[in-house]
Amino acid sequence: MNNQDVQIQVLSYGNGSPSNLVGQKAIELCQKANDQLANYIAQYPNRFVGFATLPINEPEAAAREFERCINDLGFKGALIMGRAQDGFLDQDKYDIIFKKAENLDVPIYLHPAPVNSDIYQSYYKGNYPEVTAATFACFGYGWHIDVGIHAIHLVLSGIFDRYPKLNMIIGHWGEFIPFFLERMDEALFAEHLNHPVSYYFKNNFYITPSGMLTKPQFDLVKKEVGIDRILYAADYPYIEPEKLGVFLDELGLTDEEKEKISYTNGAKLLGLSSNN
Repeated sequence: MNNQDVQIQVLSYGNGSPSNLVGQKAIELCQKANDQLANYIAQYPNRFVGFATLPINEPEAAAREFERCINDLGFKGALIMGRAQDGFLDQDKYDIIFKKAENLDVPIYLHPAPVNSDIYQSYYKGNYPEVTAATFACFGYGWHIDVGIHAIHLVLSGIFDRYPKLNMIIGHWGEFIPFFLERMDEALFAEHLNHPVSYYFKNNFYITPSGMLTKPQFDLVKKEVGIDRILYAADYPYIEPEKLGVFLDELGLTDEEKEKISYTNGAKLLGLSSNN
């Protein structure tokens, strides 16, 4: 952090999260994970903030743990990895989690997770080595598309009409969504929504690079969703970009724009004070 001039980092549970388990085991392991994370943060409270791990397959317990993490542990949001075991979170029974996020005024980060076996077999296995199929299905392409589809599911379900102050975060320059916003507005029939599809991605989502420090993608996201909806993120320790500390200087931004991306937008979203 010091080498790259990073003052504050958001910490969350990595791959292999207990949030994808079911029953009491999931509830207990998520609680333990959150308590341990809180202990780490307590060692450097001015440098770290936390996102909760939730037992999403147990929605009511997830909402309770969400509230505990924010009110008792001082976390600033939650991170959900992939889908629930029975599918996307646009089902009515998961509304309790999103309602809780809006009531607590904290965001949910929708993060990639490995796709399920059926999708892997149908879409990603092919006439190439197994390692190629595995990376094609996850961080090489597949799980990014899966998050994008998940986010669109949430929009189309009307969740942001029900909870208009709900904020979500997606990484990797928007998981392919910004490229298709105009197309979705023109060709995706969603007259049951209060607004065009693009409205929700411009007003209810924040987008991070997740360590993909690439100017063409930044330029697209800036044009489609605007500076006020971009957060800076490194995806450490999975990626250790050497130019993390200087990338914003390469984009031709004003000092105000750089300040928004590097701090102000995130501070506003997470409710950070000058003491963090």
